[in-house]
Amino acid sequence: MKLSPVPALILSCLPAVAAQPPLRIGLDTQATEWVVSLEGGGQICDRAGKPLLKLASDEKVRIWWDSRGVSDPTAEYRIQVGRPHSAAEAAALMKRLKDLGEMPDRVKVPDADTWRVLTGHFREAAQAEPVLQKLQDLGFDELWVASESKPSEPRKGRALYAVTDRYDRRALPLAGVWLKPAGELVTLGGKGRYRGKVEIFPNAQGRLTVVNTLDLETYLRGVVPKEMGAWEFPSLEALKAQAVAARTYAVANRGKRAADGFDMGDTVADQVYGGRDGEQSLTDRAIQETEGLFATYGGKPIQALFMANCGGHTTDVAHVFGGDAPYLKAVPCYPARPLTLPYASGVPVTTEARQPWLSWELLRLASVAIPVEVLTGDRLARPATREDLAQPVRLLQQHLALEVRPLAREGHLILALARAFGFHRVVEGQERPQDAAYFLPDALPEDRLLATFLTRRGVVPAALWSASTPVSLREALQALGRLWQELEPFTPGEGSLLMDRQVRRKRGGPETLALAPNLLLAEEAPDGSLRLVPKADIQVGDRLKWIPGEEGPAQVLVRRLDPDGAAWDRYNPTAHWRVEYTEADLLATVRKRIKVAGIRELRAQYNDQGRVLDLTLVDAQGAPHRVRGMHIRGLLGLKDNVFRWLTVGQGAQRRWIFYGRGWGHGLGMCQTGAYGMALEGATFTQVLQHYYPGMTLQRVD
Repeated sequence: MKLSPVPALILSCLPAVAAQPPLRIGLDTQATEWVVSLEGGGQICDRAGKPLLKLASDEKVRIWWDSRGVSDPTAEYRIQVGRPHSAAEAAALMKRLKDLGEMPDRVKVPDADTWRVLTGHFREAAQAEPVLQKLQDLGFDELWVASESKPSEPRKGRALYAVTDRYDRRALPLAGVWLKPAGELVTLGGKGRYRGKVEIFPNAQGRLTVVNTLDLETYLRGVVPKEMGAWEFPSLEALKAQAVAARTYAVANRGKRAADGFDMGDTVADQVYGGRDGEQSLTDRAIQETEGLFATYGGKPIQALFMANCGGHTTDVAHVFGGDAPYLKAVPCYPARPLTLPYASGVPVTTEARQPWLSWELLRLASVAIPVEVLTGDRLARPATREDLAQPVRLLQQHLALEVRPLAREGHLILALARAFGFHRVVEGQERPQDAAYFLPDALPEDRLLATFLTRRGVVPAALWSASTPVSLREALQALGRLWQELEPFTPGEGSLLMDRQVRRKRGGPETLALAPNLLLAEEAPDGSLRLVPKADIQVGDRLKWIPGEEGPAQVLVRRLDPDGAAWDRYNPTAHWRVEYTEADLLATVRKRIKVAGIRELRAQYNDQGRVLDLTLVDAQGAPHRVRGMHIRGLLGLKDNVFRWLTVGQGAQRRWIFYGRGWGHGLGMCQTGAYGMALEGATFTQVLQHYYPGMTLQRVD
């Protein structure tokens, strides 16, 4: 992969982001009580700082709001007309709606310079149906019943109380309280621990709002690991890119939730924030090493949007939120040329294209007990002899520190293998003749209890006992490998290939993988099948499996062909997905957003990357319901807009099977792709430049 040079950072101060005041993060707005404790004890104060109640270390107190019964609803239903519009387009649409007798207004889209036009106020979604039908009859083809926050006046409650462990009740100011620990942390029961200032106060809906006020860099310590944790993405450069994006997003969206009494929430609606309990050492380092850095365009912080997984290609902001941001343009999530490292087998291997006989048992035996020359289709298809198996059995007996016993000269070959390792000693009292009759043919074999044991344990298939052909060498070696697995269970080592030829195990650090000179190289297909290869150019990030030999270095190296292909964003479980609905389930999902009697068909318009830009649902009466942008995946309950579908059956028995990829809105930085880029050597600056074209890094000291 060829990456552009890293530009020098611009070190001038930015008036738009300099001298950052603390951030106010909303932790909750729905509960009516909280159990709290303060590190080292401390004081519960009024919001001006006057002490009201002293708490000892580890003492818990319940903050309870008596709100006089049922609270006001926090939301209402409104009809959104069309996709987000520019200010001029929104004004024109509102005038058109007013001429039709509606009373519309507009709401700014937080992450773009566009506006949503809304009309009507409804307590229930069903109440919007007459207006929805009216607008549809008048030619409005993109309508959406949306749940919106409802402004209301603060409710008058009876009181705010503190209830101690001794059930003493202390009245608190109706304006709320400030929790001031002697130490550093405030603990909110069921939520976590938080640095900085924590306040609890009643809100307009008759519940309690909890706000955590803290400086920007400390806030990031609880955000970055929640958005892109070091356990899932253990790459410093990727985490540094996330730190810059999160820092920029926080500044650009300060005050986004001002009507609720804070700047931003702690969920995916803004940025996920986990407080002290979310912090990790590697993400702390990423934040420290990028301290003061912002992604800017035209001297201002950008809307640094990001998503978990872009489905192989990001999209333009115009297709999601409307508007036009030069740094939110579609970019691929594939390298122009994947970074690969060459590996070669140290021994001659078969060149057969198909090797259906290859298995992990045979590969493991090749690391210790059999020569690789045995692993050819012709050789393995021949009838097995005791001479073929004598040396592998002896080597395994020595490896397992068992008594070296030759194979019995008479009887069934598979039973002779089992006796050589002592399995005949465990069947008495364990197996019954009735079980033998259940598993085995009447005539065979001679030691029915031992054969029953081997069949029940999956060492051999039941059909082998009645086969009319002699046991092949492949079948015999397969059984030998499974007998070994019974006595010495084994799971191959597994880790991802790094660009310096080290590997990283899951939730582990980089480590060197020593390879034996006589290395046996194989590939594993997505279906689990294996084939030997003489050489392989292995892409950085591919998963490797290996079997160490007696001396330690890996004797067998297996490259897993990633089912998600070669993209940078292939490291997420949602890189590709499949969702299946019954007709009733899909209809129920759709009805959460729009009211239809049934679904006749779906029609979609795609861009060149397979992303659905425009979806029309034709209902049972033939009426079209058009949705675009973010509403598409919401309507169908899917993770992303990159999908196609098949239908099976008809009428009420119809099933909808959606195949798709990606998770999120598709705008800005692909978090998984950032990790993939970093694995291939990209710096955090190069990651940000790729996903935010034209952006500039600027520092605020």
